[in-house]
Amino acid sequence: MLSTRAALWRDRSIRFALGGGATVVLALFGVVRNKWVAEHLAASGLGVLGQVFAAQTWLGTATGMGLSLPIAMAVGAAVAARDEPAVRRTAWTALMQVGAAALGVVVLGLVFAPWLSRLLLGTAEHAGLIRIAMLGVGGIALYGVASGLFAGRSDVRAPLTFALVGGAVAVALTFLLVPRTGLAGAAIGAAALAPAGLAGAFWIHRRDYQRVLWPAPRPRFDPATARGLIGVGGAALLLALVDQGTLLALRAHYLRANGIAANGLLQAALALSQQVSGVFNAYLASYAFGRISGAQGANAIRDYTRRHWRPLVLAAGPAFALAMVLASPLLHLLYSARFDPARGMMVWALFGEFCRVMTQVWSLGSLPLGGRRLWMPIGLAAPVALASVYPLLAPAGGLLALPLAGAAAGLFQLLVAGLLMSWRGVTPRAGDAVLLAAMVAGLALLARAVAG
Repeated sequence: MLSTRAALWRDRSIRFALGGGATVVLALFGVVRNKWVAEHLAASGLGVLGQVFAAQTWLGTATGMGLSLPIAMAVGAAVAARDEPAVRRTAWTALMQVGAAALGVVVLGLVFAPWLSRLLLGTAEHAGLIRIAMLGVGGIALYGVASGLFAGRSDVRAPLTFALVGGAVAVALTFLLVPRTGLAGAAIGAAALAPAGLAGAFWIHRRDYQRVLWPAPRPRFDPATARGLIGVGGAALLLALVDQGTLLALRAHYLRANGIAANGLLQAALALSQQVSGVFNAYLASYAFGRISGAQGANAIRDYTRRHWRPLVLAAGPAFALAMVLASPLLHLLYSARFDPARGMMVWALFGEFCRVMTQVWSLGSLPLGGRRLWMPIGLAAPVALASVYPLLAPAGGLLALPLAGAAAGLFQLLVAGLLMSWRGVTPRAGDAVLLAAMVAGLALLARAVAG
């Protein structure tokens, strides 16, 4: 028989593995797709696709109206209260909101594809790729609703199913189509991931989610619920659009300044660094946020934050350090030897992502604790810093200008989160604070040494 403490850590480890499992699966499928695309379309092709994928994500996020977070909060509270009608009311209202928005955005995207292509890539010749991406825009928007339902119920299995089904379909389409249709085939593979994953997750877990959706409430759209979701969702949407939009806009400048191939190298660096951070972010978003949303008061939120602090710092620090040391072999293995110039980009992107993960750990309870007045400044810190630092580095920074700016933005956001959360009473233990500071300093020194 396991002791109570051992059983607790066993259960936490299982939840972390399942919570991060979806990200690991998507990362593995993404690695396979990127390798195939890199071999067939080289860095220049990846540079074009990187802008298209970023625009697809940004538009999908905008269409989802930032509802994932408020859905998770509302569903988490309703589940805790065993109020199934409230869960169904939230689900249906959100689906109708996002469905209507998705229809409008997709139609506009199809019509104005040449203009979007010119804005993102400096030419209208990739309008066809933008139109293909509209399928992905709708899927990403609807997944925002689904992920809110999953997180609110602390369900780590459905996201894993989404990743397995969607990733497998995306890889199969990419392998089949890229050799024949080039960029269009890669765009189709990426656009199909979210719709296929959603279909698979809800079909396989239909018994679990039948009671979430049925019987449908009357009316299906509840204005009061919609106002509550939009109240928080509007803030979440603003943060997501500013965060993603800032990077997208700066990448458009970066592409023009350094060439389309440089943007392909940057895409590889960002993708690999985000795959490392994604495991931790997925656990925090899919499980821990649902739990901390039920905590009452600053002391409860502080205690929950402290329980996760040391294990996550000790897991994340070595993981990011190992990825930095292995940057060149990973780029060779997962892309090709032609991507070796992305090594410096990757290590600084990894440093920025580590800081973002630690920001998530510290500020996970910011919304339940202080609402939008506490949560918004933390979220806006990174894009504001990125937009401020990049213009200073761009004239002489060359290929490293944007990754260095991203690293500085991540560190700045962590400092802002630490100050604001400490002000509200959510502080780490003294030894844990020293541990985090040591990890940040060590990773910064390692990044500088590896980048050269």
